[in-house]
Amino acid sequence: MVCRLCGAANPPQRTSCAACGMPLEHPAKKRGERRHAESRAGRRAWVFLCVGLGAALGLLTARGAGNVSTAVGRMALGGGLGALLGVAPGPLLGILRRVTALSWRVICDAVAERKLARIRRSCDSKDEKPDRETRLRLAAALWLEGAREGAAGILEELVAEYPDWVVARHNFAVTQARTGRLARAARDLEMLAREQPDNPVLTWNLALVRWRQGEIESAAEAFREVAEHFPADLGARNGLALSLARLGDSGAGIEELHRALSVARRHPDVFCNLGVLHQRRGDAEVAEQYFTGALHRRPGHAAARYNRAVCWMLRGWYRAALEDLERAARADPECAWPQIQKAVCWYYLGNAPRALEHARRALHQDENDFHVLYNAGTLMVREGAFEQAMNALEKAYEMHPEDPDVLINLGVACHLIGRPRHALDHFRAAVRLNPRHALARYNCAVAYDMVDMLPEAEAQLEELLKAYPDFPEAFNAIGVVRLLQERLVEAAAQFQRAADAIPRSAVVRSNLGLTYYLQSDLAAAAEQVRWATGLDPDLAAAHDIAGHVALQMGELETAIHHFQELTRLEPTNPDAHANLGLAYYRDDRLNEAVESFKRVLIFSPHSPEGHNDLGLAYAKNKMLDEALRHLDRVKDWRPNNPIVRSNIGVIYYFKADAEHAVEEWREVTRLSPSYARKRQATRFSAYDDQEMSARQLDIRKRVTHFPLKVAGFRHNLRFAWDENAYRMELPGADLQAVAKWQAWARRARLALAGR
Repeated sequence: MVCRLCGAANPPQRTSCAACGMPLEHPAKKRGERRHAESRAGRRAWVFLCVGLGAALGLLTARGAGNVSTAVGRMALGGGLGALLGVAPGPLLGILRRVTALSWRVICDAVAERKLARIRRSCDSKDEKPDRETRLRLAAALWLEGAREGAAGILEELVAEYPDWVVARHNFAVTQARTGRLARAARDLEMLAREQPDNPVLTWNLALVRWRQGEIESAAEAFREVAEHFPADLGARNGLALSLARLGDSGAGIEELHRALSVARRHPDVFCNLGVLHQRRGDAEVAEQYFTGALHRRPGHAAARYNRAVCWMLRGWYRAALEDLERAARADPECAWPQIQKAVCWYYLGNAPRALEHARRALHQDENDFHVLYNAGTLMVREGAFEQAMNALEKAYEMHPEDPDVLINLGVACHLIGRPRHALDHFRAAVRLNPRHALARYNCAVAYDMVDMLPEAEAQLEELLKAYPDFPEAFNAIGVVRLLQERLVEAAAQFQRAADAIPRSAVVRSNLGLTYYLQSDLAAAAEQVRWATGLDPDLAAAHDIAGHVALQMGELETAIHHFQELTRLEPTNPDAHANLGLAYYRDDRLNEAVESFKRVLIFSPHSPEGHNDLGLAYAKNKMLDEALRHLDRVKDWRPNNPIVRSNIGVIYYFKADAEHAVEEWREVTRLSPSYARKRQATRFSAYDDQEMSARQLDIRKRVTHFPLKVAGFRHNLRFAWDENAYRMELPGADLQAVAKWQAWARRARLALAGR
């Protein structure tokens, strides 16, 4: 997958570029059902064929009968039997397989439990303290039963009593490793390895401990040593291949897995891991074939089922992926990865409640897995559950503080809950971790802009455009910075570059229209905001700009339309209601003007402009008492305003209260003789509404950024690999037989769960 911004090649399982962090555009088919449609079409074709053959046979048997109804009846009977024949084998075969797997699981479990009970009875002793061999067998039996703490307690006593007994020390180290005490287990196993360098079981356990500790090179050497002792040991070859892959040599890992196939042909674990390594190399079709091959061998193979679901997701076949993820969750109910990927599928299918439900379920299952925490946090950021997103992403950051994507999404969550300074800190940290991460620099620049640090925002954007000169969102962002710095010509040039790159972006068109409006180019501004409102009818900034442009051009109907849309989008914005009222007032729609000005006072009750506008609308509508009440309040706030005094005098004059009218006009003459002389000709016939002007555009509010960019989901593939498959030295053939029966029961249980 090639990034459209930086041109870097990315493995197909990524959804964001490894170099610059931009979301990748996967060539997804229609989000849906191609695979399902093909399989359904094949089943329907088979059923129709069976129906046709059955009807034809029925017609042949009716040739001797001369009755048409008999022939039709036999055709119908033959078609029905053919349909039954076409439909029945699939369900019957599935039932037969389930019954077989269930029976085999019950038999294996019963045999293993019976053998373990016999061993436990043989270990019971009437003596107060059995001999050490019996106690060792008892510890091994407890280990096989799953009572690991009990086994560890017995082995600890044996190690304390017999410090030179190698088998007891080895088994005790295994119990320590299995319970997560890796440092102590590694120390004990390394000491034992020096005493017994040729013990392959000990070497295997040491390799697993080193793998868990992240010492991959040492683990690879240990796995190689086990494979040399036992060439047929599939686990050792599997571990060696995965270690080589983690060291960056996927080719050597694939070769090692092919050697394993020569030992165990068509083993599902090997097939699954071959698919993972081929997927990492970009061979998506080959990987999918290997996953399907593993599932043909064992339908309940959880890792192969999960990995094939990820392949479906990367192609956009989310319904098919959900089916595989559901079966993977049944096969391995303790693993949270299928749940979190189901959440991602439902997100892409547009079902936010189900997506959030599965994300929370995944967190409940495993809240200490980085993959789960990161994807759940990313999903919750996109769906607006910001507090939960922050909790998940903070835990993910504690696990991997060097991951810039975690910091980016944490910063977006902080920004959206109103913590711009915290968001800025996270974005700056992401830039320090990866200076070439495009999303980190872009979000950092926008965050600087939000806290009025415009020079810093411009510096970030210039660095971003040096590295990625074709970043269209950055053109818009740097245009915003220069517009706020009142560099209108440069801002218009940047917005035009953004419009050329994204011609159907309402955000860019709105910003370009705002720039033209501030340059007094009303015709060009009107054209751009017309584009913007057509592309996004819910963009409030575009409607506000369009309303102001139309009001200045005298297009009152257009202004009324845009301000109506603005009040719908921002019903608590007093400036929007004031501008709508002014447009109504100038269009002589006084009742509507009065209602709009009333709403202004609901949201801004102490606004002198609001009371003045409402008073004049009442006065022009001949509602003089209401007008006088509002204008008197304005006079209380602005006692030296001659215009307000003049309008109050006109109201008194029309109320036939000449005494108060003359008193107000004398005060006008005292306050402003020049204004009084100008009003002499009209004071008895008209109101002065020159102070009824449109509320100014809030440039900071109406210049629009693209949303902050959220880093993409992670679609990590899953190796068929049990990191806790430690091998205890089982004393006696009967205990080894129990382990084999338990392994067979486990395979039957997996096969049953995957159907």
